[in-house]
Amino acid sequence: MSTPLTLYGESTWVSPWVFHAMTALEEKRLPYTLELVPLPIPPQQSARLSERAILGKVPVLVHGDLWLTESLAISEYLAETFPYPDHPRLFPADLVERARARQLMSFLRTDLMALREARPTTSVFGAPVSAPMPPRAQEQADDLIRIASRLVPAGCLTMFTSWSIADADLALALMRLIKNGDPVPDPIRAYAEAQWARRSLRAYLDRAG
Repeated sequence: MSTPLTLYGESTWVSPWVFHAMTALEEKRLPYTLELVPLPIPPQQSARLSERAILGKVPVLVHGDLWLTESLAISEYLAETFPYPDHPRLFPADLVERARARQLMSFLRTDLMALREARPTTSVFGAPVSAPMPPRAQEQADDLIRIASRLVPAGCLTMFTSWSIADADLALALMRLIKNGDPVPDPIRAYAEAQWARRSLRAYLDRAG
């Protein structure tokens, strides 16, 4: 690979979106340099990121003159810039499965706000919370379990014919419950824990832990 890749992440290791971008790079087996910035991002660094990447936040993927933010945009870019068969897939080959993967990832980025507040990623990558689940968060947790049960076939450890980056995102959402001792059906727990053991996810998790 002639043009090097750099990923800007955050030094506290609690961002689900840096987790997604790093998993994508690891899954593609691409060499990259990792640059960590503190949160909140200092004004000077934020201004530099805003100037180069338009949005002054992390993750940022740097590839040549391109500075790109937003985790899903990053994984889409990597999937198209380093395509199969020379590199492993990030998205399903089947069009219907690919659409469903994008549907799920969009949902996980725009919904479940009460659950995300009650069970933040700090409790996934660090110490669990002790507070009980608020009613609205519990409703969203129940909906997450319903969705996972619909998408993950019985006895399977991936949603689709083969692994996709959507599996990493769904596993992280489920770990909001599992890591905090909230009830999760055994098949869904087994699915999430299988994702958590995957090499590409461990690259992030081993540092976060």
